[in-house]
Amino acid sequence: MQVQNDPRQAGAAALVPSSPEEGEYAPGNALEHWLNVQCGMISGLQRALLLRISPDRKNALLEASWPELLVAGDNLIAKSLFASLKNETQLEEYPGEDDRDTSIRLYHPIEVSKQEGVRFVAVLEMDGREPAERAAVVKLLGWNSEWLRYTLTSATPEQERTLSSVFSMTLACLEREDFQSAATVLVSTLVEQFSCQRVSLGLCRGRHVEVQVLSHSARFKQEANLVQAISAAMDEAVDQDVLVVYPDRDAESGRITLAHAELSRQARMGTIVTLPLSEAGEVVGALTLERSVSLPLTDGEIHAIEQLGALLAPVLALRHREERSLAVKAGHSLALQARRLFGPEHIRMKLVAACAALLLAFFSVAQGDWRVTADAVVEGSVQRTVSAPIDGYIATVESRAGDVVEAGQRMGSLDDGDLRLQHLKWSTLRQQMVSELREAMAQHDRTQVNIINAKIEQADAELKLIDEQLSRTVLLAPYAGIVIEGDLSQLLGTPVSRGDPLFKVAPLEDYRIILNVSEADVMPVAAGQSGRLVLAAMPDKPLAFEVAKVTPVSTAEGGRNYFRVEAALTETDTLLQPGMEGVGKIEVGEANLFWLWTRDLLNWLRLQAWTLWR
Repeated sequence: MQVQNDPRQAGAAALVPSSPEEGEYAPGNALEHWLNVQCGMISGLQRALLLRISPDRKNALLEASWPELLVAGDNLIAKSLFASLKNETQLEEYPGEDDRDTSIRLYHPIEVSKQEGVRFVAVLEMDGREPAERAAVVKLLGWNSEWLRYTLTSATPEQERTLSSVFSMTLACLEREDFQSAATVLVSTLVEQFSCQRVSLGLCRGRHVEVQVLSHSARFKQEANLVQAISAAMDEAVDQDVLVVYPDRDAESGRITLAHAELSRQARMGTIVTLPLSEAGEVVGALTLERSVSLPLTDGEIHAIEQLGALLAPVLALRHREERSLAVKAGHSLALQARRLFGPEHIRMKLVAACAALLLAFFSVAQGDWRVTADAVVEGSVQRTVSAPIDGYIATVESRAGDVVEAGQRMGSLDDGDLRLQHLKWSTLRQQMVSELREAMAQHDRTQVNIINAKIEQADAELKLIDEQLSRTVLLAPYAGIVIEGDLSQLLGTPVSRGDPLFKVAPLEDYRIILNVSEADVMPVAAGQSGRLVLAAMPDKPLAFEVAKVTPVSTAEGGRNYFRVEAALTETDTLLQPGMEGVGKIEVGEANLFWLWTRDLLNWLRLQAWTLWR
């Protein structure tokens, strides 16, 4: 099928049947097998197509489709040509069968031969998924594109027949969800496909290769000598990073085969092939195949083994990494970052690490001001409470909270009606007793005179007490200041008892600061230290203060313990009033900047360590 199309034009031609002309690239069945492998590896796939792009990037030839013969629309063809022209993977979202779902269409360009102009575009339609899953699909296609490129440029017609079986083995391995089962299927299938006596798969552990799976042997670790010989052969191939065939068919290749010769002697095998498995340019393991001396491996079979290793190595390595424990994954990630940091590449990472190291070194030696921060409130240095002098009722109110009063100024009064009635009562009784006293004196009755004099003295004392109480019914300001508590304007006629607080008065120009310091920060705070206070009402005017006293008693508030620290202002402001709140910072000295920033965390860790382990 062929189409004439230019992605920069508004329209696109339809895909029409055609046959390859003489001299055109004919990849055979490899493309169909490759596309089937991709569809088996990616879940949630709806359909897939593989289009070959002509050298002028205006024609498209449909080479393969999945799951059946499909027809590509104009928009799909135009996007494929555009992806090939940009040489970048393109993503397109479109509504799924359910309007609430979203599907995606992925266009992945594959350049097989730049000189010959052989290019393909793989089109995959799948269910909508997260960005990380989309990136994983693109990465998988990138891995398999390398394999496809190598196959199409180097495979011969004879090798294509062998590659068909390679695809079957690949699909069988991909059906397994864990590394162990996939590796077991791989070695078992290789034994049957290539008529091998034994196939072994190993993974790199540090500087050595450790055998993971041995065909037809579930407990191969008991055969220590044999496993050690296989591991040595794998090490030999991995160290040289080449495919090792024993006996070596090319005497001038210079490949070392001592370990393979020893393995052949112990196992009594005629032909041994070890293939290093690589992922992203890094060797991750090795595959060893052993055959009898009467049935050596052909070049086509060796080529198929190379193709299979190139295809499955990334998948097996990925599944093995996913099965590792969290600690092993963290260690591997740290080792990878260390290699990047100290390796020859990743200049940007090295610059960032160098800058971070310089900053850490600077802050480890630099000194800074150590300040203890605490919530603060302004109070008067002296607060006087004007309380009810007697039991009574509120008669008048002339001041309330916020008013400025002078010393002796009338602030209110209590009802004195009952006291005046008592005063009249005792005054009348006294006058009556004075008359009785005169009459007794006239009769020279000394006994009666003494009794009446005592009653007169009692009346005088009662009158004096009533006069004192009458004078106290007027509430006077104790000194010049501001009323910070007390609003009795809505309580006229309300009864009060003797001693009930009615007003609180604080001086206008004599204040103190109360700081609530957390118990975690109170240790370095001491009297005489200076600090700065910023109030919410005056954020642009910091006020200096000096610590006067640290109260050695904590109070709980909001689930935390605080110590009350009193401080005296060394500078004041006319707008300052009691009750204002803000934040104060106490200068307690100098300390290392890094320690200052991590002090809270370190203290918390020490406390947790003490709680849990000591």
